[in-house]
Amino acid sequence: MINQIRNIAFFWVVLLFAGNMSSFSGEINLNGEWKLRIGDNKNWADPAFNDADWAVINAPKPWEDQGFRGYDGMAWYRKTITVGSDFQGQDLVLQLGYIDDIDEVFVNGQKIGQTGSFPPSYSTAYNALRRYLLPGKFLRFGKENVIAVRVYDSQLEGGIVGGDLKIYSEGKSLNLDIDLSGNWMLNRGMESDPSKAKPIIVPGMWENQGFDYDGYAVYATRFAVPKHLVGERMVLLAGRIDDIDRVYINKQYVGSTGKYFDRICDENYREFRNYFIHPEVLKAGENSIEIKVYDEHGEGGIIQGPVGIVTQKKFREYWKSKRKY
Repeated sequence: MINQIRNIAFFWVVLLFAGNMSSFSGEINLNGEWKLRIGDNKNWADPAFNDADWAVINAPKPWEDQGFRGYDGMAWYRKTITVGSDFQGQDLVLQLGYIDDIDEVFVNGQKIGQTGSFPPSYSTAYNALRRYLLPGKFLRFGKENVIAVRVYDSQLEGGIVGGDLKIYSEGKSLNLDIDLSGNWMLNRGMESDPSKAKPIIVPGMWENQGFDYDGYAVYATRFAVPKHLVGERMVLLAGRIDDIDRVYINKQYVGSTGKYFDRICDENYREFRNYFIHPEVLKAGENSIEIKVYDEHGEGGIIQGPVGIVTQKKFREYWKSKRKY
C-alpha cells in the first residue's frame, strides 16, 4: 500500500508538470474599469443584482485617487465578463493583484476565497498577491459571469491598488468525478467538533481566512456519491497540505502523510496527497470526510488543489495522455 501511494504521488507530480505545458495560452485581462460602491451588503455578491448606478473606477488603482479620498471602511467591486468555452476543462486562476487591506471574493454568487481577516478579528493582508483557484463548476462558459470583491480598508490608500488582474490557465484540468473544492468547516484541535467549527474555503491557507494559528485542526464536509461509483476503485486527491495529515471517510481511515501524532513534519508540506480509497468505504448518497491537519509554523491547511475524488482508471488515463506533451 505504501508503494502504491508513492507511485500515485509520482504520477501526480508528473501530471502537474505536464499540465503546465498545455498548448492552451488564453487569458482574460481584468485590468481597467470596475464598478464600485461604498458600504457593505452581502446581496451585492448576487450576479442578478443591478449595479447600474454604481461608480465606475479603474483597477488596479487606489480608490482615494478616483474620487473617494479619505475613505476608510467597507466597499464592493463588481465586474461582468464573458468566459469563453475554450476555457472549459482548464485549471483556472483568478488573480486580483494587491488589495488594501482585506478581501472576500465571489464568482456568480459563490465565494471562492478570502485574504486577511475582517473586523472585529482584523488582520491586514495588504502585501499579499491575491491568487484564487477558480472552479469551473461556478462559471458559465460562453456567457456572462460576475466577479464581486468585498473589501475592507483600515487606513491610507484602499481598494485594488496594484498588480496585474486576470484569469489564466495553469493547464488542462483533471475531470474529477466528485469535486470537493469549496465550502468546508474547520475547528481547532485533534477531533472534529461541529459546535466550534467555522466555514473555510478549500483549497486556501487558513491564515488568509481568519485562522491565525499553528497546531492541530480538523477539516470536515459532506458530499454525495452517485450509485454508479459505489464499488469502483477510487482515488482521493487531497491537495497540498501544510504540514501533516490523516484522512478519514465515513469515519474509516484512508491514509496519512507525515508523523501526525509525533508532529514530525520534515518536507511533507511540499507533497500533494493522493490516497487510494477501498471500494467498501464509499456508499451511495451522503458521505462524510475529515482531514486532520497539523501545522508546525507559517502557512497552514489545505493550501493548494485539486481536491476531489476520481476513478483510478480515469486518473491513470489522464496521466498517460499527458505524457504526449
